[in-house]
Amino acid sequence: MVEFRKLSVHTGAEILGVNLANPMPHETADEINRIFVDHCVILFRDQKLTQEELVRATANFGEPAEYDLPKEHRTDEEMKQLPEIMMVTNIRKDGKPIGALPDGEMWFHHDMIHNQNPHKATLLYALEVPSWGGNTLFSNLFEAYETLPQDIKNKVEGRMAINAFNYGAQFKGDPNAAPTRRHATHPAIRLHEERQRKAIYMDRLMTQEIVGLPEAESNALLERIFDHIENRELIYEHQWRKADVLMWDNRSSIHARTDFPAGEVRLMWRTTLKGTLAA
Repeated sequence: MVEFRKLSVHTGAEILGVNLANPMPHETADEINRIFVDHCVILFRDQKLTQEELVRATANFGEPAEYDLPKEHRTDEEMKQLPEIMMVTNIRKDGKPIGALPDGEMWFHHDMIHNQNPHKATLLYALEVPSWGGNTLFSNLFEAYETLPQDIKNKVEGRMAINAFNYGAQFKGDPNAAPTRRHATHPAIRLHEERQRKAIYMDRLMTQEIVGLPEAESNALLERIFDHIENRELIYEHQWRKADVLMWDNRSSIHARTDFPAGEVRLMWRTTLKGTLAA
């Protein structure tokens, strides 16, 4: 039996007594995965991992995906990483970030929802953390769906939503009108293939419109949904410590990042797990 403790009422569990650097028996991985699917987010404290060990630990729970930024757009430092690892950091060289997602806060979002085949999970390993801020907030979208007002459920059940990688810029109408933006259309309500439970599959950062609704109605409905899924009662806020590893389920949770001091280092390695979308 794997020991764990809940991190909040609805979201998150800390896995106790597991060293991710060690080989993991299939029975242990299966038990951790059950805890993960039930709680949307899991935490491992006090880990000491090389890049190779992080990728191997990721593979205990599925097939690791490669970082999809084209090589010609990566920095020299990013090219030194294993292909499965994204470096998330505000460290700069010659004034330019050496990794991805360097600064400030980020709105709530699902990782890779703008892809046709979104990744099912993300792992983040903290190597250096600032003295304050840079917290990651998670919301449980199983619970968000269960508590969604019935009039909203009636309007979004069976509909699709357009999601675009454009960090807040509006993306309306024909997706072909913006060919340089990565975008994908997915069910607004997703059935989790392992849990067989419905979750809201929209978020403030990426979701641009609900297909088939007039623009004004879609905008108003999305604002109600975003406010609902960002309710503090559903959220676990993680205050990072060095050597933390978090894994979150992109099928059933959204996450956001708080601001942190620009002059202090925040350095993390990220891996993801391949997934398929179950309508």
